[in-house]
Amino acid sequence: MMFRFDRRPFRLSIIVPLFAVSAILSLTACSAVDELTSIVEKEPPPPCPRIKLLKDADIVTVYRTGSGRDITDIRYEAELKGFFGECDYVGKSRVYSKVNLTLRISYDISRGPAERGNLIKVPYFIAIPKYYPRPEGRSEFVSTVKFIENRNNMVVVDDEIAISLPLGKGQTGPETNVYIGFVLTKDQLDFNREKRRATGLSNP
Repeated sequence: MMFRFDRRPFRLSIIVPLFAVSAILSLTACSAVDELTSIVEKEPPPPCPRIKLLKDADIVTVYRTGSGRDITDIRYEAELKGFFGECDYVGKSRVYSKVNLTLRISYDISRGPAERGNLIKVPYFIAIPKYYPRPEGRSEFVSTVKFIENRNNMVVVDDEIAISLPLGKGQTGPETNVYIGFVLTKDQLDFNREKRRATGLSNP
């Protein structure tokens, strides 16, 4: 079975947090509301798949080309802050063939002294370990940030990404872990881990 990643432009919509799937209903007849509520309570969908920010890949410091690693050599620094999204199960009577996710990541970014331009491209990935090492186990995206003149710090919410996950017999969404992180070089990953050890934030 295969799943699909699909990046699509932002559209105005109601965002339902992944940790609390809700139904927003507008009906005129109270009896109809009571009847529909009863049906929903009898057949609630499973919780959404677990979405996590990957430790040590949730921050990135990018230096300009060369050996310099001083603060003046920093192009940008970014930190993942969270995500928005919703999930939708396809099927009925608690037998589901797939679950569709929509995600939008958010992160803070600071432009450093070594970055002269206003446009910065920030690569990140979404990974699903249950499919690894197959290619569909990880997909990379690039978020483009345009800095406003005389402003070096921004909060970014990237475009919506759609993910369709097939569910085999007896499978439910919560059994699937989905991880989000920045695309890092080995040096950047080592830098993050060393920084966490130095600040006492790493696990024993």
